[in-house]
Amino acid sequence: MRILWITHDIFDAFSPYVKGNPTKGRPWIAPLFYSIYKQDGVKLAVLTPVVDGKEQKCTIDDIIYYSVGIEKKGNVIPMNNKLANKYISAINDFRPDIIHVHGTEINFGLLRKYVNANIPIVCSVQGIIPPCFEYLKYSVANIDINKYRSIKNRLGRGGVNQAFRKWKRYIPIEKEIYRLNQYFIGRTLWDKAYVAAFNPQARYFHGEELLRDEFYNIDWNPESCERHRVFISSSEYALKGFHVLLKATSILKQKYPDIKIVAPLSSVRPHFSIFLDYLISEDYNNYLKKEIDRLGLQQNIIFQQRLSAAEMAAEFKKAHVFALPSFVENSPNALGEAMIIGVPSVVTPVGGITSIVENEKSSLFFPSGDYVMMAHQIDRLFSDDKLAFTISKNAKSIAGKRHNIVETTKQYMETYAAILKSHKEQYN
Repeated sequence: MRILWITHDIFDAFSPYVKGNPTKGRPWIAPLFYSIYKQDGVKLAVLTPVVDGKEQKCTIDDIIYYSVGIEKKGNVIPMNNKLANKYISAINDFRPDIIHVHGTEINFGLLRKYVNANIPIVCSVQGIIPPCFEYLKYSVANIDINKYRSIKNRLGRGGVNQAFRKWKRYIPIEKEIYRLNQYFIGRTLWDKAYVAAFNPQARYFHGEELLRDEFYNIDWNPESCERHRVFISSSEYALKGFHVLLKATSILKQKYPDIKIVAPLSSVRPHFSIFLDYLISEDYNNYLKKEIDRLGLQQNIIFQQRLSAAEMAAEFKKAHVFALPSFVENSPNALGEAMIIGVPSVVTPVGGITSIVENEKSSLFFPSGDYVMMAHQIDRLFSDDKLAFTISKNAKSIAGKRHNIVETTKQYMETYAAILKSHKEQYN
C-alpha cells in the first residue's frame, strides 16, 4: 500500500534539508507516521507546504519527503491551479494508492477538486474553525479587549481582532473541504457531529492519536509531585481560558498562598516595559499582565519558554493538577499527555472533551468560564490525595488503551484498507 500524507508541519528528519520557512508543531502526528512506516507492505511519503520554500524531494531511511513552496498565507486561501499543480507534481511522482490529509483547517483539503478521482483522499479532523470562531467571541465576551490593544494591533496586525478576521475568511474554505471530500477520520462525538452537519453523505472513521515516546514511561505520584502546583499547557489564546485560571487562582491563594501556576508556550513577556507592551505586545497578553497585577499573583505565576517533549513530561509529573479551562477543544493532545502520565486534571466539558474523560472518574469538570467552580475542583484535588490518586489511576488506564501504539496503528491500517475497498467498488 502506497500512502501519501499531507501535513502542515515539517517532520524533524526532513527539517535540516528543507529550504524556506517550515512550521513545526502537531507533535502527535509523527509517532503515528513512523509506526505505520514499520508495517509490512507499506510505502510511505509525506508532503508539506513550506513558506518561501521550493519543490523538493528527499529520501531518508526509505521514506520520501516532499515539500512545495507557498506564499506566506498560502495555506489559508482558496486553492488555485498554480498552487494545486505543485501538489499534483509530487502526487504524480509518488503515485499513492491513498492520500491522507491532516487537518481541515488548512486548504490542502481542497485538493479533492484536482486529484484523480480514482485516488481516495481521507481527511483527519483536528480543529474545526466555524465553532472555534464562535467560542473565541464567547471567550472575550466579558473583556474589553480593545482597551488592551498595542500600536501593532491598532495597525491591524495580530491580536484577537485579527484572529476574528482570519478565521472568518477561512470558514467558507473549510466548509468547502467538508463538502468536497468523502472520507474523514475523527476521535470524538463532537467532531463526528460536525462532519455529519457539514456533509451528511460523508463516511466517518474513528482514529485515535499516538503520543510522543517521552510520555509513555513516566508516572505521576501524589507523594512526589510539588504540592499546589498547577500546570496549564497553553496560555497564549483567549480560547484556552488562562484568564479563567487566573481568577480561580486568586480564590485558591487565600487557602494555598504557596500556589504556583506554570504556563509554558506563552508569549506574555513579564520583562517588557509598559512602553513595549503598548507598542508591540498582543492585546490578550497585555490583559493577562494587568490581571496578574490586579489579582496580586506576581509571585504565583511561572511563565516558561517552549518546552521539549522531555521537559513537558517532567512538568506534568511535577504538577499537582493539570488545568484545561478551554472554551472549546476537540481532542487536546495535552490532555492525553496528562492522562498517560496520570496527573489528575480539572477540565471544561466542551467540544470533544466528554469523549475523552468522565466527570468524577477520570477528571473533574467545571462549567466553561466558571472560575469559582474551577477553584473548587482544584481545591478538592489539593486537599484529597485519595481522590487525586483515583482520578490519576482511572485516567492513566483509559489513556493507555486510547493511545496504545499497536492498536492505534492497526486501526489506521484497517481504515485505509476499508477506504480503498469502498473507493475501488465506487469508481471501478
